[in-house]
Amino acid sequence: MGFLFMLNKFIFYSLCSLIIWLPIPLGSNRPWAWAISELIVFALFFLHCIFNIYKNNGFFPPLRTWPIFTLIGTLLLTLLIQIIFSYSTDPIQTKIVLLKTASFFMFAWLICVYTIDKKRITTIIYALIIAGLFQAIYATFLNLSPPSYTPIFGFQYSQRANGSFVYHNHLANYLAIILSIGIGFIISELDIKKNSNSKLTHYFRGFIKALLSKKLVIRLCLIIIVVALLLTRSRMGNIAFLVSLASVSLFALKFYKSKPWSLKYLIISFFVLDTIIVGSLFGADKLQERLAETSFIEETRDEVIQDSIPLVKQYYLSGSGGGSYYGLFPTKQSIPYSGFYDHAHNEYVQFAIEFGVLSCFLSFFSLLYILYICFKNMTQQTSPLYQGVSFGVATAITFMILHIIVDFPLQATANAMTFIVIICLGLLSSKKRLAKN
Repeated sequence: MGFLFMLNKFIFYSLCSLIIWLPIPLGSNRPWAWAISELIVFALFFLHCIFNIYKNNGFFPPLRTWPIFTLIGTLLLTLLIQIIFSYSTDPIQTKIVLLKTASFFMFAWLICVYTIDKKRITTIIYALIIAGLFQAIYATFLNLSPPSYTPIFGFQYSQRANGSFVYHNHLANYLAIILSIGIGFIISELDIKKNSNSKLTHYFRGFIKALLSKKLVIRLCLIIIVVALLLTRSRMGNIAFLVSLASVSLFALKFYKSKPWSLKYLIISFFVLDTIIVGSLFGADKLQERLAETSFIEETRDEVIQDSIPLVKQYYLSGSGGGSYYGLFPTKQSIPYSGFYDHAHNEYVQFAIEFGVLSCFLSFFSLLYILYICFKNMTQQTSPLYQGVSFGVATAITFMILHIIVDFPLQATANAMTFIVIICLGLLSSKKRLAKN
């Protein structure tokens, strides 16, 4: 029993370490970087299989987590069909995507199996916040330093914060989903009932208690992450985050059962303190300039999407094969662009081309169903932790649905796997009671 207990803890904390590691090697968006994450996941899944030789139950994830496996499994099955029946226009790239998607499936499996109680859900959230905080501090430090090269990989650092990512919009997406779950976690820590004691000593005691509590520490971490998000100068990243947070907040203020008395004040503080006061100190004006200077005449992303539509019509049934977009697009490109587009800058279009419209629809429907579950969790009188996590997951999903209209964050392994973790937390929080141990 001691060996099984230690193996269980080892697998779980290895998953937490992997979550922190994922964005560090260029957002795991290079073959050698995502190969490392794949090897770790495959090794941990192998240990999981060994673990269940000695333990006859606990191999399968909880039944309530099936939507995430429907989402990833649909894509995985499509890739297998494309390879077996030679539907792919680029078999080598499709096999690479198949291997990556298989690791995603196993990763979600492990997260759902080993996150067995509230304590472990909280530990996963801490790992996500630590990972986001590290990226925020690193990105802010490089951005506020004189123009130079990154210390490890020697990339020329631009005026927009990249952190350890290559592309600033990938960092913006990563920080936004971390912020979402972080805000949800803070909400779960709020007191539900307001104390009737109105004496000055009570408020002073409450203020000191707040200063010494973990809520303040997490709140400060989120402020630092907001600073880094602003420094990315990502237009859609910032707008999508504010829109998703506002939308889910309005829903929570109306339908949240047993909502904390200070919920509305916390939400207001995020908009006033973070976006206005902190933003004015750390370059929100430059983001506003980018928004004001946005021109559809100069932007080519809309033309890339327009030129990609014929590929959707051509491969709507079986898909062109995972990872094949970069090779197909030049055949449909109407005019030369300023740069080489290896992605469509619209995940809906690229997924429809590579996986087919049906697979794309089934995956998107699964994501919408998970979003529905999160909204449903917020309206039920369950544990404050589950409600807060559901708030954060709903915000992250809404943000992702908006952001992928104009970008390709899910092509970065760090973003995709972190998003999978957050979705799993939402599904794991859909049960009214989890085991105490």
